[in-house]
Amino acid sequence: MTRTLRLILALTVFLCPARAWAHAHLKRSEPAAGSKVASSPQLIRLWFSEQPELSMTFITLKDANGKEWVLASPQKDPTDPLSISVHVSQSLPAGRYTVAWRTAASDGHPSQGTFGFVVLTDAALPAKGSTKGGTVADTTSAGNVLPAAPANGDNGEVADAASSFSNSLARAFSFVGLLTLIGAVAFRALVLPRAGGISAETRARMEGRVAFLGLAASAVVIIAALARLFLESEMMSAMPGMQTMSMTDMATHTRWGFALRLEVGAALVAFVSFALATRRLRSAWLVASISAIALGLTPALAGHAAASPRFTSLLIGSDFLHVLGGASWLGNLLSIMLIGVPIALTRDGPERWETVASLVNAFSPIALASAVIVGASGVVASWVHLEHFAALWQTAYGQVLLLKLALVAIALIIGAYNFRRVQPQLVRQEGTARLQRSAAIELSIGLLILVVTGFLTGISP
Repeated sequence: MTRTLRLILALTVFLCPARAWAHAHLKRSEPAAGSKVASSPQLIRLWFSEQPELSMTFITLKDANGKEWVLASPQKDPTDPLSISVHVSQSLPAGRYTVAWRTAASDGHPSQGTFGFVVLTDAALPAKGSTKGGTVADTTSAGNVLPAAPANGDNGEVADAASSFSNSLARAFSFVGLLTLIGAVAFRALVLPRAGGISAETRARMEGRVAFLGLAASAVVIIAALARLFLESEMMSAMPGMQTMSMTDMATHTRWGFALRLEVGAALVAFVSFALATRRLRSAWLVASISAIALGLTPALAGHAAASPRFTSLLIGSDFLHVLGGASWLGNLLSIMLIGVPIALTRDGPERWETVASLVNAFSPIALASAVIVGASGVVASWVHLEHFAALWQTAYGQVLLLKLALVAIALIIGAYNFRRVQPQLVRQEGTARLQRSAAIELSIGLLILVVTGFLTGISP
């Protein structure tokens, strides 16, 4: 298991070059990178691939001598959420200028870059085909030549550590906690009521144990969220001009921070609810269920879905269902194998095998429906995030997505094997032993899926 995990992590890092980590890529600008403008621009506008956070956007303008020119505070365009603009407070004389920008997308990932343009004197303008203040052809002029803007729109963008190893693992641990927590609720709400033939005593023992599992999962979610907030603020502070971005600023002044606050708050409520549930307070399960639903929404609000420039509501809903589906499949299975089956095996005689079979029979249709939800929501997200089918193997995001799809396919094959071959034998000891082995493999693959997903959420689609 350890060797396999290391192999998957190494493969993931290899597939994801550092250049792909930045999320809010600069798509175009006015003045354009490498352009020559007739006169001093009054406004500098930047368009990004994802919605930038205004509170984390910094723009500077310097001339060829390194003198910094005064710019107004960045402003968002109310008609275009992908655009940021700054007014130039002074008239710029003829010469070469460099714009340096730093920002972060609404999913929290920082990026930065530079681009240049030239302000021409009136005498240097072509006789025809130009307008005052407009962009003119990139003709050769002594002392005023800049290279043309890169064809891929890179504009001097600098790679960042948005998906560093530690940051990706923090997201993976967050997913593990979320799926375990929601899975514990799903086990108690969906599996136990459908599992017939289980005594009231056995059912109460399972509820108590799964409450402790939910308690531990809530703590993991809280710790992972705080770790992500710390790592994010460290990345932002490491960027020039962003040293003032503290954890408090990140949490209170960004949409990404709002999602993290919601996650921590819902996890705290769930923690208290599970603690009360361990004392057999039945109403605590209702509060835990509401908290679990809220937690299922937080990855979408802090990830690619919220930062997407198109179909944002569709993606948020799709990611929400993706998390719930994955939790009611893998998280639910974890509760069955860690709690349900061990407690069932403490029963005497044939009752132990009948209890195991009853749990698995109740879980199977839930797992099937959950797998369908995971697959459908994944297709929706891939359709929006990938511009064309070839992006699956031509981009870092697509390559890691293919790795995730392969692991999901393996997990589905193991699940189908359990359903067709193992489940009919559960009334005997041999069947339960086979279930424990195959379920352990399925859950191990599920863990790898979550690790890969942690890296995937750090890569720009």
